[in-house]
Amino acid sequence: MQLKTEDVSASKTEQQPAPPDEETQENVQDELLEAVKQKQESERKAAEYLDRLKRLQAEMENVQKITRRQVQEVTLQASERLLTKLLPSLDALQQAVNAASGNSLLPDETAVGLRMLQKQLTEILQSEGLEEIAAVGKQLDPELHEVVGYVESDEKPENIVVDEIRKGYTLNGKVIRPSLVVVSKIPKKTDPTQASGL
Repeated sequence: MQLKTEDVSASKTEQQPAPPDEETQENVQDELLEAVKQKQESERKAAEYLDRLKRLQAEMENVQKITRRQVQEVTLQASERLLTKLLPSLDALQQAVNAASGNSLLPDETAVGLRMLQKQLTEILQSEGLEEIAAVGKQLDPELHEVVGYVESDEKPENIVVDEIRKGYTLNGKVIRPSLVVVSKIPKKTDPTQASGL
């Protein structure tokens, strides 16, 4: 069986769709434009929501940092108040240890017990960040030492701490009580002409 060329060409023309009319083309273009606008609006809203989310996340992180800092400050202030109140007891314990060590009327066990108690208390306070301020033999530092007296000395340079009246302490690097100290000063030289009355 042979097909006629006319039948083939007729079947080809039947298979091709008819070109859309102008109204259909305009409707498709309108729908396409509307879909593009909706997509752009959705993308704009998504970007806006993402920006808001990032800002809220940054604000939340800042609030957490501020809260942690405030909690730490309150904790340090509470520790400072407590430790400052304990320092006179630590001083009294040191005086008791000194008195018991040189007292022949007290049994040796008393001095040993007081030293053990002093050591335990000192270790507890140090674990909380309390440190003694170095004083004797050091150069006077007004931030760490409070001068309560002077001693003239030819042997030491001026403003060297020669005696500590009361220990000073820092808490986590902050001075909570300065050391009360006696410092050296160079003696005034007298003019021999004034001494003889000339």
